Amino acid sequence: MEWFLIIVTIVMALLLLFVNFYLLVLYCHPDDSGWGSSLVCKVFVIIGMTLTWAQVLMLPLDAANSRGLGEGLDMDFFWKFIYMLILIFGTLFIPFAQYYYESDDEKSVGQRCCAALYQQLCFVVIVALLLFISYAFLRFADIPVYISVKSCAQPTIFLDSETPFTGVANSLQEDSADTLEYEVSFPVYVMAFMSLFGYCLFVIFGGVGLTALPVDLIQEFIHRPKKLTTAEGTQKKSSLKRKAFELIEEGNKIRDEQKEATAIKGWWASYREKRRVRTQFTRYKNAVLCLDRDNEIFKMELKYFDTNPVVWYFKLVVGVIFCVISFIWWLHILLFIVIRDSDGISASPFLNKILIGLEDGNAGFLCVGIFGFLCIYLLWCTQKGNIKFGLRIPFLFSLHIMKVNETWMNTFLFNVQLMLICSVAVTQFCTKAFSQYIRLSTLNMLFSTQIQYLRFFTYLYSNNVFEIILLVWSVLTMIYLLIRRSDKPKILKEIEEMQKQEFK
Repeated sequence: MEWFLIIVTIVMALLLLFVNFYLLVLYCHPDDSGWGSSLVCKVFVIIGMTLTWAQVLMLPLDAANSRGLGEGLDMDFFWKFIYMLILIFGTLFIPFAQYYYESDDEKSVGQRCCAALYQQLCFVVIVALLLFISYAFLRFADIPVYISVKSCAQPTIFLDSETPFTGVANSLQEDSADTLEYEVSFPVYVMAFMSLFGYCLFVIFGGVGLTALPVDLIQEFIHRPKKLTTAEGTQKKSSLKRKAFELIEEGNKIRDEQKEATAIKGWWASYREKRRVRTQFTRYKNAVLCLDRDNEIFKMELKYFDTNPVVWYFKLVVGVIFCVISFIWWLHILLFIVIRDSDGISASPFLNKILIGLEDGNAGFLCVGIFGFLCIYLLWCTQKGNIKFGLRIPFLFSLHIMKVNETWMNTFLFNVQLMLICSVAVTQFCTKAFSQYIRLSTLNMLFSTQIQYLRFFTYLYSNNVFEIILLVWSVLTMIYLLIRRSDKPKILKEIEEMQKQEFK
């Protein structure tokens, strides 16, 4: 069993490297292509993406390892190593690469490195202060201990022997419930620290992605390219040209307003004008993106017979399947995590019961495959939500949209750093959602007996705050996407209304 898991681990690592290399080549901008350009950034992108997906794929590996005979793999070392690696990449390597890439390329390498190091130092100081100060005060976990005199004469508490604990249970004169003050190790606290920030992003992006991923696939089928007559093609081409010229005029107008806002005297008046212009410019960028999408659709419509129509029907089928999977996730979150009785027992184990039943029926490999797919699907939804939410509320993050043959390295680095943080929360969420199925896994032991009961953290994890927000936000997103008929920005709608009025 141990050799089998080692072989599977090596094969998956090589497969991830190949897939990430392919994605980098596929999305990379032509001016950034080739290993001679931004080599270090490309290496960090591949390693970062590999860490993101490898972390989630380690969950089914941990589950399979916990069911093997003998000692198996040392998953405790694997988990702590990969989380420390994520911390190093997320706070040191990737930010520095992004700062260096975005620096003025007309300066010398030394000047660019100094500028990037200065920004990097500021970022590291902030992260270090948050991490070490919080570790000094929040590194203790108050683990509940239930003692029954009738069931045992001497209680035994199974914890990591390398980590000291400073509390002891009450005397065994009568049945009691007490808490054990347990000091977690630094790597375990790093896991909790990153998962807290990752959860803040995961509940937003994951909630959006659970709906957006299947809905967008179905909408792509609905709005698939259709055959155009010559007259329709000419009319649409003229319409796209008019929109392009109007957007050029709008861009020139915004540029002039930016200059005027800079010249305004008075701090408050200048601030309000700059904010108004910045908001208008954000809508303008969305309008340009929408026009570019319409132009791409138009070119596909002209070449309709050159495009295999099976692709669009495949997207419809996949979208329907993903709708079912998202619904299963919602149902599982509701029944197993959110709805609980006064004793903290869930309404139904649902997916846990199904996987355990399949495992008891000698379908262990199928169970691990299903479990791995559900975890990967959730991470996929998170990536989708990152793109979807960034487009809809751009003032929270730069757009940094990944498009085929149009993605710059700073966009790659930004998305990799974001997904590294989110993947930690996705892993913890999946551990909690399948706590019965992977009850013997190493990661479940770390999360359910240590991280879940850390001071301050326990109020969020024990009360399922993030899971409730995720479910509510996902439902609201579903309602919004189903009601909203168009994703076109407001500025483009106004241009189309003006065009209609001109032809009346």
